Amino acid sequence: MKIEELIQDLDPVTIIEFKDYIIEHLSDLCSTKNSNSKIIYNFKTEKKVCEKCGSKLYKNGKTKNGVQKYVCSCCKHTLSETTDTITCHSKLPFEVWKNIIDNLLNGFSIRRIAEENNISVLTSFRIRHKILYALKKFIDNITLSGEIQSDEKYFSINLKGTKLENMPRYSKKRTSTKSPYRGISHHKICVVSSIDEFDNLLLKIVGLGRCTTKMLKDSLGKKLNNAKSINADSASAYQEFCIENSLILNAIPSGFHSDGIYNISEINGIHSQLETWLKKFRRVSTRHLQEYLNWFVYIFTMKKRFMLNKIKTESYSNIIINDNYIKANAIFSVQMLIDLNIAYAEYINQS
Repeated sequence: MKIEELIQDLDPVTIIEFKDYIIEHLSDLCSTKNSNSKIIYNFKTEKKVCEKCGSKLYKNGKTKNGVQKYVCSCCKHTLSETTDTITCHSKLPFEVWKNIIDNLLNGFSIRRIAEENNISVLTSFRIRHKILYALKKFIDNITLSGEIQSDEKYFSINLKGTKLENMPRYSKKRTSTKSPYRGISHHKICVVSSIDEFDNLLLKIVGLGRCTTKMLKDSLGKKLNNAKSINADSASAYQEFCIENSLILNAIPSGFHSDGIYNISEINGIHSQLETWLKKFRRVSTRHLQEYLNWFVYIFTMKKRFMLNKIKTESYSNIIINDNYIKANAIFSVQMLIDLNIAYAEYINQS
């Protein structure tokens, strides 16, 4: 039920009293142990069915903290309102989750998030990556239409956080980004970057070295939705990809941003924004690079779709309400999207 429907029959004096009560008790109302479950119960529109057998779920009392419980009519499987959501097993109230989401939208560091919300640095790290994982479902629903600009962005491999016994090469100082190979090689991570005329943005890690037709198929091929043309460089990979997908290729000469009519200046501008945005994190581990790219795409997309005062409330529904659960231990074992055996084959062969 919308707020407008609740207050439309109230008189002005009651409305003022209601407003004063909310302001006075706002912190207490948002800090209850079942505050997250209340939001999920009121705003989740999906029908509740058993994840094991698909049968209908029925209410089955509440926990000691007031969280609604459910039971399956067939297999008797039980679950609660927060099961499979990002707040599952979390003891933090909605107020803290709200503040952390606000902090992430503002690009705060892990230590600053910990200080702002009076939590440990480890908890701050885990919640940040839980939230970044939750953005994956939002990113997966983005498609590209109409005229598309596309280019590649290359990153150095960063093994920050990798234990010594798991290193595929000798350790370097964190200030060192040198590679024995000049230019674009198998030591560089290729990220396909594309934006359409409706400001839908895609940043996807596709592999190592120069972009190939297969990389484009795996990234762009599944995202096309009534696309008409692609503005890209004159690489052969785009030529083959456009022929296979019946797209018009507006090839920009190598070393230029425009051919006088068509250009890729918008996607190159986004690359510049991305570089500036990533600098504040002092180099991101390759294991979590895609999560940070999703984070950048999410902020970019939300700013294009909503007013600033609506972005935060929309973020709560995208992150807290949907089923986005990941175990804390799984954060440290996220699958690497590149093959380190290929990247450092010369080191492995020498050992």
